[in-house]
Amino acid sequence: MRESKKIEIPLSKAKLAKLFLFSLLFEGAGLWLLIVNPQISNPVFNNSLFKGVASSGAIILGVFGIYFYSRKLFDKKPGLVLDERGLYDNTSAFNFGLIPWEDISQIHERTVRASIFSRQQFVTIGLVNPDKYILREKNFVKRKLLSVNASSYGSPVHLSTNGLKTNHRELLQMLTTEHTKYKSGNRQGNFCCEPAM
Repeated sequence: MRESKKIEIPLSKAKLAKLFLFSLLFEGAGLWLLIVNPQISNPVFNNSLFKGVASSGAIILGVFGIYFYSRKLFDKKPGLVLDERGLYDNTSAFNFGLIPWEDISQIHERTVRASIFSRQQFVTIGLVNPDKYILREKNFVKRKLLSVNASSYGSPVHLSTNGLKTNHRELLQMLTTEHTKYKSGNRQGNFCCEPAM
């Protein structure tokens, strides 16, 4: 008989607080660009269209981050739960609910270049039927974002340790181990590494 064990990974309040502060900085920088309209000698960065797009983007990202991370700071539920049924993600802005192991086709490690100086690591959860999870999202904008993720990166579900009390390598190991243990039939969870983009 298989041993059934629930794994709960808590949210990291320290990581979330740092992300909340970054969101405040984004918001402040966007408002500063919009209100002060600083003038510099570089014609590209001094372009009013460029500054308008940059300030709007920073304000939108700031508002979203402040709203999302402030809620997560007071969320007492685990960030991620793994058990014999599947995985439940409470770290993202998307509501996937329970994802059963049999709905997961494979597990990928993916590295995305976030900027010139940094990269962001994700664990991509490959799904047998991605549309099933995209259509669960009621919000039109979020549903469109999930569709873009699915077409660009092969799945709408991507897990990050940005708000979890674990690191990327440990999360990847836990997910692949639990997927292999619980997935029904003879198919095994696959692990592969995607190149940086």
